[in-house]
Amino acid sequence: MTRGRRPGRGRTAVALAALAFFGAACDTTAPTPKGVLAVERAEDGGVRLLLGGCPGYVARDFSVLEDTDDDGELVTWSVHNGGWTGSVNEIRLFQAPPEGWRSTDDSLTALREGVPYVAIVNGTAGDLSLRSRVPFTAADLAGLGGGQVLAWAGGEETMKTDRDVFMRADPDRCRP
Repeated sequence: MTRGRRPGRGRTAVALAALAFFGAACDTTAPTPKGVLAVERAEDGGVRLLLGGCPGYVARDFSVLEDTDDDGELVTWSVHNGGWTGSVNEIRLFQAPPEGWRSTDDSLTALREGVPYVAIVNGTAGDLSLRSRVPFTAADLAGLGGGQVLAWAGGEETMKTDRDVFMRADPDRCRP
């Protein structure tokens, strides 16, 4: 005589395993997303784009564009690492690019109140291509305290964070 399994036990085990899997996938305590780019107000009132600590990250280009919905001409400012000479940790907006870099667009020459902008960096970390973006306004930058930067917080959200914390090396930041 063979022993029969009680009906439903296998289905219950599968259902419990599925619930555990989906519960873990939907966990609301997921780590805060990190980006490699931040925007800060310089001491003289200018604007600086910063690369956070991402070991091995090499920036290819930085740009800032007006994030408007009109169908007019795209208004941007950007610099490009012409020879992949080496990365820089910071770039000043509206100023001459560092040695080995070149200006590729300068139709944006100053930030205006009430206009939304997006700062973007493209680059690589090893074999990974990484792009980071930070949406901001002139008012967001004016609201930064001493030692604070504006960094990406996920989606279209930004957060104020301590500059030193942002600049610290963090290998997790390098993962897409």
